[in-house]
Amino acid sequence: MLELTKWVADYYVCGWGEALRAALPNGIGRVSQRKYYVRAGSEPGDSAVEQAVFVELKARPGQSIQELSRVLGSEVRASLVQKMEQRGILIAELVLEAAKVRIKTEKHLRFTLGTQANLSQVLQVVKGVKQRQLLLVLDEWVRACRPEPAQKILLAEANVGGSTAKSLIEAGLLEVVEKEVIRTPYGDEPDNGFIQSPVYALHPAQRLALDALEETIEKKIFSSFLLHGVTGSGKTEVYIAALKKVLARQQTGMVLVPEIALTPQMVRRFREHFGDRVAVLHSRMSDGERYDAWRLLREGRYDVVIGARSAVFAPLRNIGLIVVDEEHESSYKQSEPAPRYHARDVAVYRAFLEQATVVLGSATPSIESHVNAEQGKYTLLSMPVRVPVAGHAAAPLPEIETIDLTLEQKKKSLSGSISLPLKSAIQQRLSKGEQVILLQNRRGYAPVLSCTTCDWTAYCPSCAVTLTLHKNDRQLRCHYCGHHEAIPHQCPKCHSRLVKEVGVGTQRVEEELHTLFPEARILRMDQDTTGRKEAHEKLLSVFGRGEADILLGTQMVAKGLDFSRVTLVGVVNADTGLLFPDFRAAEQTFQLLAQVAGRAGRGDLRGEVIFQTRNPRHPAIFYAERHDFHNFIASELPARSSLHYPPYGRLVAVEFGGPNEERTQKLAEEWTSVLREIITQKTLSGKRFEVNGPVPSMIPKIKRIFRFHTLLKVSKRIPVTILQQILRETQIRYGNPLEKYRVTIDVDPVGLL
Repeated sequence: MLELTKWVADYYVCGWGEALRAALPNGIGRVSQRKYYVRAGSEPGDSAVEQAVFVELKARPGQSIQELSRVLGSEVRASLVQKMEQRGILIAELVLEAAKVRIKTEKHLRFTLGTQANLSQVLQVVKGVKQRQLLLVLDEWVRACRPEPAQKILLAEANVGGSTAKSLIEAGLLEVVEKEVIRTPYGDEPDNGFIQSPVYALHPAQRLALDALEETIEKKIFSSFLLHGVTGSGKTEVYIAALKKVLARQQTGMVLVPEIALTPQMVRRFREHFGDRVAVLHSRMSDGERYDAWRLLREGRYDVVIGARSAVFAPLRNIGLIVVDEEHESSYKQSEPAPRYHARDVAVYRAFLEQATVVLGSATPSIESHVNAEQGKYTLLSMPVRVPVAGHAAAPLPEIETIDLTLEQKKKSLSGSISLPLKSAIQQRLSKGEQVILLQNRRGYAPVLSCTTCDWTAYCPSCAVTLTLHKNDRQLRCHYCGHHEAIPHQCPKCHSRLVKEVGVGTQRVEEELHTLFPEARILRMDQDTTGRKEAHEKLLSVFGRGEADILLGTQMVAKGLDFSRVTLVGVVNADTGLLFPDFRAAEQTFQLLAQVAGRAGRGDLRGEVIFQTRNPRHPAIFYAERHDFHNFIASELPARSSLHYPPYGRLVAVEFGGPNEERTQKLAEEWTSVLREIITQKTLSGKRFEVNGPVPSMIPKIKRIFRFHTLLKVSKRIPVTILQQILRETQIRYGNPLEKYRVTIDVDPVGLL
């Protein structure tokens, strides 16, 4: 793990400590804090804040800066307290705090030696009715060969209190044993309607893929594969079969999934085959749950881990197989805090260190991975057709129809955001008792609230973005900083009442669906409905059991869901992702459309997909409609090549942030100037090292922090080590920015917003 985290720190240009922190579960480290005390005989200065700090520490000595700020307010800053220390008013002591998480135990009750064997005599001696009741219940428990009960469970079953148990312990008849409790997010789970995966003979394409994987697993050599299989081609079955081979060799395996929402489904499918050998790791787990999973993996009590991005650092030993499912997903890239690593690339390097096999699976591989396979860096495995599921015939890929919203608008056949063909298709499915998935990749009711009389638009006061209208709770919300305010009844600028919602979010589509299909049972799945722990799983369970007819959601409904009764998928607005000024916008739109289309017709019933769009000839939509991955890639590569974007060049985004716009711009200009100066001193033999900027970021302010960025386009002929040296040298030569200002380096960014 040290070698892996050192590589992460070097490649992503961050501190080794930051990389190590990413590899460890929260709460296990012991944190040191400075605690402050008033020096005897000292007096505070004239400042009211300084006097307040002095009085507070006199009354309650030994507080940290954070604790003082909570009591006295945000005016108490680190710089003020540190100056008081420098002037001799305060003294500081470094205190090492205990780890926040540790092994959890609970009390269990059992008979002392000889008590149960002589229970009839003991019961004659014990006078209390409740004491005898507790002894009899424990005796029944033991005779039934059940494990020693937790004290609270036994007391509840006997209907007695803690004092009863205490008296029997003091009498020497019972004793308390502390037993470890394993915290886990998943226990015994009922069937929730997901398509199950019984063992069947593999399809020929699956068999060929598995043979290639087994060959490298057997040799215990590093090998990297790109498994390109259409939706429903049985990639998961190949992963499971390969993992069986690995475990038979006394090795371990890792499976990464891009979305926490997919983890329960994947865990269930793997536990069908591997039982309790499977551990789970993801950020929605509590600190205690993550710590237990991490610790038991390190001890070898689990030999398979399934999880999201951070699971790539799981402490497995003797790894034989690493799977990165849906490898194209941008959620594998860490954004905050450092290290800003890409879990797919870390997985490949970890497989190299472990001499293991790594499989990158996707129905829509990233352009970088596709080109790596073409160039021989990865071995390409193709699974071009769907395979039979649960003994039924293989389902064909669904038919896709594109609806031109411009034409529908001219014909006046739109019901809000739903076209007549989509409305008819939904009605047909509902009448047959089948299910529908609808994608609208924008949450809230409407993304913009504006005045039709003047030019006023509702903007966030802390971010350079419009506020999204959330009709259910009558609020305008910022999806970046969380700011919220009441919806105005009139324009704050001109006082006109002609204030209008512009655009469509999931809440608005849900409202339209209830109007069009009043009898339909509709579930909405977006960040607003899945904020609580296990909310994803509960919603999907309801839909999987057939207790809802329509599942409406953002991109989380597009990924990896297998529901046999879903026969229609509709995309309310296929153009949403194309509006972003990002070089990956078309690629990500194609991937999203292809992935959501793959949710239809996964069982016996034929699937149908409808894309609603105003750009039917855009390559991302045109080729997604035709299930044509290769021609879409061919349409994208020329622009990437001419502009030196990945896969033809390497990108580094340097972001500058601070509370004052002018100072932030100055920081960006000075830092970039140092960078350019260092580049000119290097002998790069005419190889491209292009520095663009600094310019304001596409979203120039978030959470009251102004943002500028510089973009580096670097030739792949320049060694990564040279790039790292240049960036490190710039950091050292420029030094640390002012307090509250920061410089963020993002190597291989997946987005430029």
